[in-house]
Amino acid sequence: MANKRLKKVLGMSIAVPLLLSAATACSSNSNDNSGGQNGASASSSASNGASASSSAKGGDKPEQVTLSFLSNWNGGGGSFPQDQVNNPVAQRVKEVTGVTLKMESITTNETEKLNTIFASGTVPDMVNAPFWSTTSGEGQVIKKAALEGQLLDLTPYLDKYPNVKKLMTTGVAKDFSEFEMNSPDFQGKNYVIPMQTPDGSVESIHNWNYGLYARGDILKALNVNPEDIDTEDKLYDLLVKIKNGNFKDISGKPVIPAGTMHDGWDYGQFLKGWSDYTISDYRQGSDGKLQFWMFSKDEEDKLMYMRKILAGGLFDPEAFSNTDTMANEKLATGKLAVFAAQDMVGQLDKTLYKTNPEMQYELLGPLKNKSGKIATQVEKPGRSGFPVIFLSAKIKNPDAALRFLDYINSDEGRLLAYWGIEGKDYQMENGKPKWIPDVKQKYDNDPDSKRDAGLNYLNANFIGGFSSDVTWPKSEDEKTKAEKLQASFSAKMPIQVIDKVSANYLAWSWPKWKQYQDATVSLNYADEFKKALFAKSDDQALKILHDIQDKYRAAGAEEMTDYVAQEAAKRDDIGF
Repeated sequence: MANKRLKKVLGMSIAVPLLLSAATACSSNSNDNSGGQNGASASSSASNGASASSSAKGGDKPEQVTLSFLSNWNGGGGSFPQDQVNNPVAQRVKEVTGVTLKMESITTNETEKLNTIFASGTVPDMVNAPFWSTTSGEGQVIKKAALEGQLLDLTPYLDKYPNVKKLMTTGVAKDFSEFEMNSPDFQGKNYVIPMQTPDGSVESIHNWNYGLYARGDILKALNVNPEDIDTEDKLYDLLVKIKNGNFKDISGKPVIPAGTMHDGWDYGQFLKGWSDYTISDYRQGSDGKLQFWMFSKDEEDKLMYMRKILAGGLFDPEAFSNTDTMANEKLATGKLAVFAAQDMVGQLDKTLYKTNPEMQYELLGPLKNKSGKIATQVEKPGRSGFPVIFLSAKIKNPDAALRFLDYINSDEGRLLAYWGIEGKDYQMENGKPKWIPDVKQKYDNDPDSKRDAGLNYLNANFIGGFSSDVTWPKSEDEKTKAEKLQASFSAKMPIQVIDKVSANYLAWSWPKWKQYQDATVSLNYADEFKKALFAKSDDQALKILHDIQDKYRAAGAEEMTDYVAQEAAKRDDIGF
């Protein structure tokens, strides 16, 4: 699932600085990109998977259990097979683990859904939800529920399920693990299981291909080289040309020059010129002085730029109210001449690229950031913030859920999740899975048939600490057209790795940290910024911006920044 929401800003959130640059990740539209250990280091996984398989074939039959599961991602049900119970993969999972899943997903806001299930006490047995930070958004809600006793403490079970235990550390950034996953407030208890984490190698860090994508036929008609659109000014000029070009969608209706997917995801891509390679909420000026990110003059410039393209009729006014369904419809019909998000190839390959392949979207730029370098994904060696699985404290059979997760994250389980049934979908050649040719052709021509065979939902929701690309690298001949297209985008936006501790965590020892959190808990910079976008005048827009900034100043954000600067000067491992 693609990471991918505008997060609520509550003080010192790890997600806060990424609000407008949207390094989130995790998209609900990702079908085959996740994280786990590589095959060479998974001996215990292999033995566990083999043991479970042996039991299914003739040993003790596992207890038959039906578990409720919620994918708490807007549009997260896109990976679910039409028949959740009787598809071949689900049947094999049931045979080995005894578990049948009753799955549901949402098409609404993730934080709101979490608040609803916790307030009503209707928490499903297993939930996959965003966990970007424990100081804002979904992560804050999850932490609160854990401390209230609504989540199961997994600690007593981990030694029994070694593959699940490995997920707790593999591919997780050390500082995120220490301060977020294992917050001192948890008193040594474990409540969440990381998903979609890398296998610990840099090569396994997934590139989500965030960027700006323009319809290829429109670029061709305008004689525009997409790589030339690498600044905000050039982007603006392109949008004006598109508006004046009388271009149509597949229904013959006028296109919208630019837009996003649901809930404005990810309009921050239009503002990459004010970004940099950062991992915290603090920015160092040319004089070396540290500044809290939202007090930068850049915020005014971003606001004025977005207002400019909105006022010019160049940006979809419905972008921030789009549901997942609405956004997908605009994408499928070529309604958006330029969109900002991940590449969305998984969806487009089943819709627009089938009906109108000439409209295939091309990556613009990439845009250059403040330093004149390409704006791209920034990561630590381990991931900071990711989807997580948690179990309800009321789950009747936690062992069944953990037995299921343990198997899916074994060698055998991952083969099942990604490749299906041996002999039916794939054959092993020299220790590597290879698609049976007829099956590959079928799945390439009809991606929905692959989904309905059960070959998307497990790797999209239940696997971590793993990289299919590292474990089973594909030759160019083996890659689908869609995979080659995505790889071409990734090659233009190589991931930047910063091996540092985020300066954000230094603030947690500030004597007034709790006071600052309490003072900012009801503030929402993201909502105020969006409100300013639609203000009647620039003066009113700036007033809205300055008012919310002043509230953070009054709460002590500048004093906190001074404290962080002092503490950072004492260490050589801090990254801003």
